Amino acid sequence: MRQGFLFLIVVAIGCDPYRRLARSKSLADRDSAAFGYFRKKQYESASQLMEELVGLYRGNLRAAEVLYHLALARMYLKDYYAAERYFGQLAEEYPLSPRAEEALFLQAKMNYILSADFDFDQRETRRGIDKLQVYLTLYPQGRYATEAEKMLAELERKLELKAYHTAEVFYKIERYRAAQVLYSDFLTYGSLPDLREEAAYKQVAAAFRTAENSIQEKQLPRFSEAEALYFAFVKAYPNSSYIPLLKTQYEYTQRILQVPRREAPGSSGD
Repeated sequence: MRQGFLFLIVVAIGCDPYRRLARSKSLADRDSAAFGYFRKKQYESASQLMEELVGLYRGNLRAAEVLYHLALARMYLKDYYAAERYFGQLAEEYPLSPRAEEALFLQAKMNYILSADFDFDQRETRRGIDKLQVYLTLYPQGRYATEAEKMLAELERKLELKAYHTAEVFYKIERYRAAQVLYSDFLTYGSLPDLREEAAYKQVAAAFRTAENSIQEKQLPRFSEAEALYFAFVKAYPNSSYIPLLKTQYEYTQRILQVPRREAPGSSGD
C-alpha cells in the first residue's frame, strides 16, 4: 500500500515537475516554475505565478520580463482583455525596457482583435486607433510600423463604415435632419471614395426633406441650406446619375415652399 502511494507521488511530480518550485518561498524557485510552465505551454499555471511575481518584482526590470510573458500567456489563452491590460502596464511602467516597443504594439493589436464589426459598439476600435497612433508616433520606423499602419487603416475604415451606416439608419426611418448631419460628418472625416458620392447625394436629399417637413419659419433657411448643398453636389459630381433625382426634388421643394427658382451651376435647364 505504501509503495503504491509513493508511486502516485512520483507520477504526480513527474507530470508536474514545477509544483514543488511553485510552492517554494524562494523567489528564484517560483520564477523558475512560472517560466517552466510557460515553456511547456501551461499558460494558466504560468499566469497564476506570474501575477504574483509582477508585484514582488515591482520597480525591477525583471518585472517587465514577467509582465511581457504574462501578457503573452493571456493572449495565447485568448483572454485578450487581460493581455491588453498587461501589455499596456509594461509599456507605461517600464518604457525603457527592451520589450516596451513590442508591448505597445501588441496592446494595440489586442484592441484590434477585440474590435467588433462596424454595426456594433466601436469602443475597442477607437482604443486601437489611439494606441496605434501612439505607437507610430513613438516608433515611426519601428519593427511593427508597416503592420501598425495596415491595422490603423482597417480600423479607421471600420469607423467610417459605422458613421455611414448610422446615417443610413436615420435616413431610412425618415429622421432627415439627423441623417443630414450624420452624412455631413461622414463627408468631413470619411475617405471612402466608393461611398462619398452616395453620401453626398443623400445629404442633399435629406436636406430637402428637412426643409419640406420643417415648421414655416424654418422652411426657407433650411431650403437655402439644401439649395447650397445641391449646387455643391452638381459642381463636385457633374456627371452623377443622381443629378436628375436631385433636380426633381429641388424643383418640387421650390414649388411647395413657393421660392424663386434658380438653376444649378452647369445645369442645362428644362
